[in-house]
Amino acid sequence: MSEERIFISCGRIELEGLIHTQEALSSRTGVIFCHPHPQYGGNMHNLVISSAVEAACEEGFSTLRFNFRGVGRSSGEYAEGVGEREDVAAVIGYFSSRLKDDRPLLIVLGYSFGAWAGLPLAVEDKRVFGTVAIAPPLEMYDFDFLKGCQKSKLFIAGDQDIFCPASRLEKWYQTLEEPKSMVIIPGADHFFFSHHRLLIQPLREFFRMIKSKAAGSELTTPN
Repeated sequence: MSEERIFISCGRIELEGLIHTQEALSSRTGVIFCHPHPQYGGNMHNLVISSAVEAACEEGFSTLRFNFRGVGRSSGEYAEGVGEREDVAAVIGYFSSRLKDDRPLLIVLGYSFGAWAGLPLAVEDKRVFGTVAIAPPLEMYDFDFLKGCQKSKLFIAGDQDIFCPASRLEKWYQTLEEPKSMVIIPGADHFFFSHHRLLIQPLREFFRMIKSKAAGSELTTPN
């Protein structure tokens, strides 16, 4: 897999990203990756994000990971999640223009803070067909924006995660609309130390399901 370094305009700042496009395929489908908290070392090279990119590429998706404002070579500074959501909107617009179809079909994947910053945009944008939340920190942020969402949803967390306790995730998960799926990884904490490779299989299964829908008759993005 080869990735091209790019810079995406977002108002007065530029966001550093890495894009991989499936040149041999229709390239209608793509995945955007939102990394964990910028103020605690999160960036687009995080092992969880890198594993997720690998899973998407293996299933034939184009991919775009990026650094939020103030991280790496992205300009600007941390903006309490408000500016970071503007970053996600800019990335969705850019990626849509790069895909080889006038009706792009995207997935937004967020890990920890990245799920809180990225998924609200995914819920609202008609170009986004599905969402993935890895270790959504339910103990820190409100994720009720996902209630009522009828897009395909995958949740992955470890059973040792203190920021996304499995019991709380399971209870909250029951309040969400279908289609949805959840995977709890035994022994994994919030950071997936020595467990990040275990994310690949459930992610590949989710991406495969999305690809199957894209190839079939379910081509309309739900609200």
